[in-house]
Amino acid sequence: MKRTAAIVCLSAVLVTAGCSDSKPDSGGKADPNNEKQASAEAVKSFAAAWVKAWAPNGKPDEAAALTDAPTTFGPRLDGVDTALVAQSATVTPQGEPNCTDGNTCTQELAVEAVLRGIGTMKWTSTATAVKTGDAWKIKASGDTIYPGLGEANYLKRVRALPARASILDRNGRALTANRPVVIVGVASGNVATPATYAAFTKNLDVDGAKLKARAVAAPAGQFVDAITIRAEDWEKLRPAMGKLPGVLTMGGTQSLPETSTFARSVIGTMKTATEETLKNAGPTASSADQVGTTGLQYAYQQQLAGTPGGTVTLRDGKTKMTIKTVFSQQGKAGVPVKTSLDANLQRAAEAALATSKLPASLVAVQASTGQVLAAANGPDATNYNRAFQGHYAPGSTFKIVTSAALMGSGETANTALPCTNTINVFGKTFKNYDGLAAYGNGSMQKAFNESCNTAFISQHGRLPADGMTKAAAMFGFGRDLKLSIPAYGGEVPAPKDDVAEAASMIGQGTVTASPLQMAMVAGAVQHGTALNPVLVPGKDPAGAAASPLPAATTAALRTMMRTTVTGGTAHVLAANGAVAAKTGTAELVSKGKVITNGWMVGYRGDVAFAVIVEGGASGAKAAGPILKTFLTKFK
Repeated sequence: MKRTAAIVCLSAVLVTAGCSDSKPDSGGKADPNNEKQASAEAVKSFAAAWVKAWAPNGKPDEAAALTDAPTTFGPRLDGVDTALVAQSATVTPQGEPNCTDGNTCTQELAVEAVLRGIGTMKWTSTATAVKTGDAWKIKASGDTIYPGLGEANYLKRVRALPARASILDRNGRALTANRPVVIVGVASGNVATPATYAAFTKNLDVDGAKLKARAVAAPAGQFVDAITIRAEDWEKLRPAMGKLPGVLTMGGTQSLPETSTFARSVIGTMKTATEETLKNAGPTASSADQVGTTGLQYAYQQQLAGTPGGTVTLRDGKTKMTIKTVFSQQGKAGVPVKTSLDANLQRAAEAALATSKLPASLVAVQASTGQVLAAANGPDATNYNRAFQGHYAPGSTFKIVTSAALMGSGETANTALPCTNTINVFGKTFKNYDGLAAYGNGSMQKAFNESCNTAFISQHGRLPADGMTKAAAMFGFGRDLKLSIPAYGGEVPAPKDDVAEAASMIGQGTVTASPLQMAMVAGAVQHGTALNPVLVPGKDPAGAAASPLPAATTAALRTMMRTTVTGGTAHVLAANGAVAAKTGTAELVSKGKVITNGWMVGYRGDVAFAVIVEGGASGAKAAGPILKTFLTKFK
């Protein structure tokens, strides 16, 4: 039976050549009495039918009907197709027929078959056309398909995958390696019991009902895979699940990080190819392959996987022994992908997030280069990379940008700003976070250290309509981050009115950013220039994302962020060295209720960072302890 797979297939092409220069009759048909012309036409039709037979979902009936033994030749042609796993074929008649008598002519066929998952195999066979009555037929011989097949010999294909290359950290340490795995599934049909499917749901987080539906619909005798897990994880489950009716397993290897959670949303995951991931995997991938589905494993699938090799041998039909190797293609090993990640900092980030009971993300970057050192999401493993893709209101961490905007309007860190309990802007009342009492006039630096919303909003009239948007652009907001994996660079739209402008000054309203972008903001203060983030050096665009910040603004922001740690809302980090930071608490409405996200951004030395805790009470209370743990784990 014709083997098919969900894959983008190459078009089957027929190139015809080498016909006799004899003239066809007025009806455009070959003259059956002109043996060269008639046999050439028969070979041409047979070649076209062969192409159709080996096309996706093709059938051999048309080609078989053109031979002198259709019932035997059809299965033979289909069997070779299945053995080779041919994706498509090109069959080209060569030269002119060689006619030994008026009833028999031979003509060579140049055949190119695309072997799915390997490459293109080429050979030349010979079609013998014989005159049967008034018609010309192709002799139904195995040699017509491949020389040496005869009546009993057969072709045997073997595909060999090279070991998948590793994803590396910045120091060349392997973040992934080919580790033992077990593919757990069930036998097709009704072998598995309700208890079996319940165990898949309970122990492996596999939808038992959907697995049962697949098993019942699958042909008899098939293995229906459900999930691929680490070998050590299966050993823990085997006593409970291994003996359940219908459970089947297969061993193998898969490119995996050191643990199932390590850098998961960045490194990505691998699974048996689907129609979508197979397209991404390239023309030499197979539907049975384990391919990257997310993250870097997906983005660099073809580079990491390399190119498979393979052989086709001609085997004796009786002894099954190899007569000769008729096709051989050497595989090409994959090439490692070197990232900017630091394995030790990544571990430190994940350990810090493990202390949180709420969803949280932490990003650390090298301020001087923009290279990402760590990107973690926790406390539970997730494929969704909130650290890079999350769209969050940055809250008061955005006062770094607001301060730069006000300094651009002529103010300084010493400019007096009034901190009141509330402030009204065209009917909209803004307030400070709970716990901050109004203190009257104080410097911009004090308002920054204490994170007084009303103090900054009181200055909204000093900024032009696009003042916040332009200031944000100095920190890299609003650009498309062209990283190897999806990432969000934040957005600060021009406010539609004074109320929107006031909200944007405290990182609310239409202002959004990812943790990655806010880490880059902190890095811009430390470095003096906003940079493009880089995850894969040499692949991701590097360098400046904006002009350098004014020197006076940079110096003032560094002092303001440092004093926020020594005597402000980020005091929780005071014992962690020369840290500079800014806290933030952003309000949002979820399911009709107002909740808050806690933020903290900053830098120490050349490492800039950002943390967000979804549902965190405040930046100091929720994000602060996570950052303290993170900073304690590295020097």
